[in-house]
Amino acid sequence: MVFCKQAAWKHQPGNVPIGLLVLLAGLLLGGCCRSPVGAPGSGDSSSAGATEATTFPKLELPAPLPFDGKGWSRSEQYPLLGDPRAKRVVKDRPFVVVWQTFPPTLRTDGPNSNLVELNALHELMFETLVQVHPETEEFIPGLASHWKIETDEKSKCQIFTFRIDERARWADGAEVTAADVFATFWHRTQEDRKDPMSTMTFKEGFHDPEILDKYTIRIRTRELNWRLFLYFGSGMPIYPAREAAVTGRKYLEDYNWKLMVGSGPYKMKPGDMEKGEWITLTRRSDWWAENERWAKHCFNFHRIKFKVVREDELAYEMFKKDELDYYFVARAQRWVEELPKEELIQKGWVKRRKVYTQSPTGFSGFAFNMREKPFDDKRVRMAFAHLFNRERLMEKIFYNEYEYTNSYFPGRDWGASATNPVMEFDPDQAEKLLAEAGYKSRDAQGYLIGPDGKRFELTFNFANQSMERIWLVVKEDFEDAGIKFDLKLIDYTTLLKKVSDRQFKLHFQAWGALLFPNPETSWRSDLADKPANNNVVGFKSARLDELCDKYNVVLDRAEQKKIIREVDQILYNEHPYALAWNANYKRFLFWDRFGYPATYLNKTGQVLTTMLIHTWWFEPDAAARLQDAISKGQPLPQGEVVVRPWGKL
Repeated sequence: MVFCKQAAWKHQPGNVPIGLLVLLAGLLLGGCCRSPVGAPGSGDSSSAGATEATTFPKLELPAPLPFDGKGWSRSEQYPLLGDPRAKRVVKDRPFVVVWQTFPPTLRTDGPNSNLVELNALHELMFETLVQVHPETEEFIPGLASHWKIETDEKSKCQIFTFRIDERARWADGAEVTAADVFATFWHRTQEDRKDPMSTMTFKEGFHDPEILDKYTIRIRTRELNWRLFLYFGSGMPIYPAREAAVTGRKYLEDYNWKLMVGSGPYKMKPGDMEKGEWITLTRRSDWWAENERWAKHCFNFHRIKFKVVREDELAYEMFKKDELDYYFVARAQRWVEELPKEELIQKGWVKRRKVYTQSPTGFSGFAFNMREKPFDDKRVRMAFAHLFNRERLMEKIFYNEYEYTNSYFPGRDWGASATNPVMEFDPDQAEKLLAEAGYKSRDAQGYLIGPDGKRFELTFNFANQSMERIWLVVKEDFEDAGIKFDLKLIDYTTLLKKVSDRQFKLHFQAWGALLFPNPETSWRSDLADKPANNNVVGFKSARLDELCDKYNVVLDRAEQKKIIREVDQILYNEHPYALAWNANYKRFLFWDRFGYPATYLNKTGQVLTTMLIHTWWFEPDAAARLQDAISKGQPLPQGEVVVRPWGKL
C-alpha cells in the first residue's frame, strides 16, 4: 500500500523551495497582518475554537481593479518543462497506466482519498495557483500569473496575494475567479469532509482569505511558517465554487464516484469509467494554458487509460504482448537475470532503462501500532527490527540492488543516515530484548509466551500477491525466533480501511517523500489517536513536537537540516517502524515508439507515471521504425541501460 506523503494535499510537490527564503528575508513589512475589514469571509469561521461552518458564506465579487504587475513576482525565464520535439497525435492509441487496484473513491478529499492512484488522476484535471519547477525548485505560474509574499516579523505572520490569470477557464468554459479560490479554502477547513490532516493544516495555518477583486485574493497566515506559501499556492488544487461550496454530507456522497469540473489539461467524459476496471481521461483541445511556457510541449498523450491489472506477473505478460506501453520493474531478480535474456530486449524493440534522479526518497518498513500491545513496548519493536533479515533478502531476492534504509528521511542530505547505525539482523539481541519485555518461555510448539500468558502470534495482512515471496522469507526468521507469523492475503480496499481505522498490529507501509521534509503531518502527537492521517503508528513525542514548531519558522537552510536530523534521530531511536530498503533510481521498460527528453525523467520527480505523462509522447517515426523492425525480425539499438542524467548527489 502506498500513500501520498504530503503535508497539505496530494498535489503538493514538496516544501518551500530555496527561492522563497530570499523573499521571506527581504519582505519585513510593518502592519501587514491587520485583520481585513468588510472583506468577504472576514467573519473568520476557521478561527480556533469556532463552531464548524456548515453554510458557505455569501460572497461579493468586486469588479477587476487595474493591474500592471508592478511589485509582483512572476517567473518567466525558466527552463522549459517540455521538449520542443514533442508531438501530439490525436488518433493514436491511449497511453495505458497500470493500477494494481481500483481506488475506493474518486474524491479529491476525505476518507481514502490520499492515494497515489488518485493523485495521478487528479493532478491531470485540477491546477494550483503556482507550481514548483522540477529542476530549479523555484515558483512558476499556474492559475495565478502573479503573486506577492509579504512578511511581518513583529506580528509573526505573512500575507500572500495571488492574481489569477484572466484567461484561466474551467473545462465547461466558465472563468476561474477569486471566489473559486475562497470556496476551495473553505472546503478544506470544513471538518465534515472527514479529512483531519487537511483541516488541521489549513485551519491552523491561515485566516480566511480576503477577495480584493474578481481575480485577486489575499490570505493572512496565523504564524510564520516557511512552508505556508507552498501549502496555499502549490498544495491546494482549486475547485469551482459552485461545486466546492456544499455540505460535507453532500460532498462525500455526491462526489464519491464523480469528479468536479477541473481547469487542467485533461477531463473525464461521461462513460469513461468501468468501476473496478478502468478510467480514461481525454486531453482537452480548449485548455486555457496551452501556450503558457510551463505548459508548452507537455501533456502530449491524447488519451490516458488507467487500467487495473491486479498482479505484476500479468502486467509483465501483457507488456510483452504489447498490450501495455511501459512496465515498471519492481523485482530485482527480473532486472538482473531475466531481462537481459529476453528477445524483445536483445533485439532492442523494448528499451531497458535504470534512470537515476535527484528526487527525494521515501521510506518503507513494518509499521508498528504503538497504541496497543505488544508494540507499545520499545523493546519488542527493537527485537522485531533485529529479526527483520534484510541481509538475507538483499542477497537472495534483491540481488544487492537496493540500499538499507537507516533514516526516515533517506536520500539527499536532510536525514541522519550518516550517523544512524544500520539495524542488523541479530536474533541473539532480539532474544535478549524479548526476554526483558517478558517473553521468556516457549510453548510446546516452540512459540514465545508473553507476560499475559498468551502466545506471541501476529496476523500479517497484505494485499499484493507478488510480495508473498518476500513475506515467506521474513516469516521463517520470525518463527525461528518464536513469533508465530501468520500471512493473510486480503483485498486492498479492506486493508486500506483497516489501516485507516487503526485496526492492525503490524503493517508494511511504503511512503512517498517531499522535496523538502515536513515532519509534523506524519509525526505530530495530536494526530496519533485520530484515524485517516499519516501518523499510522500512533507516534507521540513532546520533543519532536517542539522541533516541528521550531522548524516551521527557521529560514536558514542549514538550520532546517539540523532540526530534521534531530527529528530523524528521535524517530530512529524509538523504532516506530522496522525500516526496509530504498533506491534513488527508476527501473522500467518501454516499447521503442516514444519520444522523450534527453534526461528521460525530471530531476526531482518521484512518480514514474507522472513524469512520463508530463513530458513523453508517441513518436510516429519511431513507431513506424519499430513496426518495420519487428516485421523483418531486425534489431534496433538498445542504447545505454544505466543513465545518470543529473549526475551524482
